[in-house]
Amino acid sequence: MKTILFILISVVFALGSIANKLLDDKIHKVLTQFNISEDFAKRQILSNITGPSYYIPNLKVLKNLALGERAEIVKTIGTGIKEFVKSEEFIKNYNQYLEDRKPSPPEAPKYSEQLKKEHKESLTKSISEMEKQMTTLPTDQKAMFQDVIGQLKQQLKDVDNPNNPMFSSDMDTYIKQNYDMQIDTYNAQIAEWEKNYPLNNPYPMIKNWLERFLDNSKDIDFNAQLKNEKGKQLFVNSAYERKDNQWKLYFRAGKEPVEAARTFARQWLTEIQ
Repeated sequence: MKTILFILISVVFALGSIANKLLDDKIHKVLTQFNISEDFAKRQILSNITGPSYYIPNLKVLKNLALGERAEIVKTIGTGIKEFVKSEEFIKNYNQYLEDRKPSPPEAPKYSEQLKKEHKESLTKSISEMEKQMTTLPTDQKAMFQDVIGQLKQQLKDVDNPNNPMFSSDMDTYIKQNYDMQIDTYNAQIAEWEKNYPLNNPYPMIKNWLERFLDNSKDIDFNAQLKNEKGKQLFVNSAYERKDNQWKLYFRAGKEPVEAARTFARQWLTEIQ
């Protein structure tokens, strides 16, 4: 329940000043109770849905609420979330999220003529710099520099050698093949990206978010027994103790709010589908 319930809480908190006044006095009270700002809540909406995440702010406050109040919060927040994700503000942030994660195309390749030109320029520059530096060195150190400069000049000559494999037509063929493979990979990534992140349409993400919650919260044993051990509440059933934190969170939230969240999720999924 932490899941939808608190995500919903964070989300609804984000609805602070929507024109249709979704946030009534009761929601404002909840916002104050949880000590959450509207700006923070707005950031959490997209973060939770795209995660998918089920972050719950200020859990201690939630645990102190009456069960009936928790369930009512879930219902109210659910309505608020559904309205907010249709807002221009949310869609704008969603589209920016997509753009930030859009695969980048591979850089255009450099072929032998360009590589040869750049390599010659680099060698020429190095030779010139070393020759200038050599004039400032003691005589006993110049010999070493002369050897290095000689090697660089030989490399410069080798660049224009028609038999140099680094700048051959075979190398160009290999470069193009490699680039074509990168393009194929990029096109596949773009197709997957467009499928998973349709522009102006966050509902595939929302659908995944809701389905994940329903799957994770389907088998909570709210009658599980606890024991106190060294000041900690542990499950008597060791299998439950090995459950993840999300499962335990739903258990601690209680059956009523979790079921309210599941009802909300199922109804919204029906609308989406």
